[in-house]
Amino acid sequence: MSLRLSNNKQTPDIINGSESNKCIIMSETITTDKDSFLAHRRKQEELHWRRKGNVSGILDSILTVEVNTTELCNRSCVFCPRHNPEVFPNRNLHMTVKGANTIAEHLGEAQYNGKISFSGFGENLLNPNFVEIVREFRFYLPTATLECNTNGDRLTKDYITKLFKAGLDLLYVNLYDGAEQAEHFDKLFAETRTNQYRYRVHWATADHGLILNNRSGVIDWIGVEEGDVKALQGKPCHYPFYKMFVDWNGDVLFCSNDWGREHVVGNLLQSSVMDVWFSKPMNKIRRKLIKGDRTMSPCNKCSVDGSLFGKPSFDLVKEYYESSNNRK
Repeated sequence: MSLRLSNNKQTPDIINGSESNKCIIMSETITTDKDSFLAHRRKQEELHWRRKGNVSGILDSILTVEVNTTELCNRSCVFCPRHNPEVFPNRNLHMTVKGANTIAEHLGEAQYNGKISFSGFGENLLNPNFVEIVREFRFYLPTATLECNTNGDRLTKDYITKLFKAGLDLLYVNLYDGAEQAEHFDKLFAETRTNQYRYRVHWATADHGLILNNRSGVIDWIGVEEGDVKALQGKPCHYPFYKMFVDWNGDVLFCSNDWGREHVVGNLLQSSVMDVWFSKPMNKIRRKLIKGDRTMSPCNKCSVDGSLFGKPSFDLVKEYYESSNNRK
């Protein structure tokens, strides 16, 4: 099954900019299965490196900065830790506009122009200042790609218009309830005259259109066995080499799968991107993962493969560590 991207209109591969300064990739359809979304992400990664050309610095290894702007979600999906409030409760905690300003400024100082993914552990549209936060990131990161994952429950014509005026490039709308949702959002986006959105369908298949995992051991998921986790021992993981995860309070977690928040490696409200990306805790974890050593927590409980993306970043950082000046 496939869903229209936008009223069957053919859309270009690059939206809102040339290939040299944006890495948004669109296609006419997106299927309900996880493989099509993986292909979409791989194409984004390929374009990221193609437009980089020659690597200008080690921070080019950061493909994505995932930003969690709120600790609230209005849904409780069965595959998410928030399904059990005793495990992962809702909390009325939000990234502030001032905090977003500082974080975005630090990324701008690092000349970051990759992808900002407003996603994380909550529903970003529940942050009362989310539009202003998008505006701050766009101001400091004029050539970065700004994406947002949402369940769409708070989307209105006015809100969509404000988000794109603030500088958002792409909305991923996750559909959980049925085909009628697509019809609703088709109409809504047609009214706003934008085709800068994609659907992710989670209701049509048993695996919810996802590569299901145990969120680094925070939840037990049917189909994830202890043997699946043990089988990953000895296999390098690329996540901490290509993705930076920034929490609502500026804390940077070593991995976006660290739902237990076991390893905070720095804070972008207080430190530069370089100091956080190559902090002592981050370096220690990476050196283990380069060897395929997943014995530390939460990696020893995590069922995520970790090698589907980020190989160029992994190689770049590994080479950086192996150089004579960075062996400490």
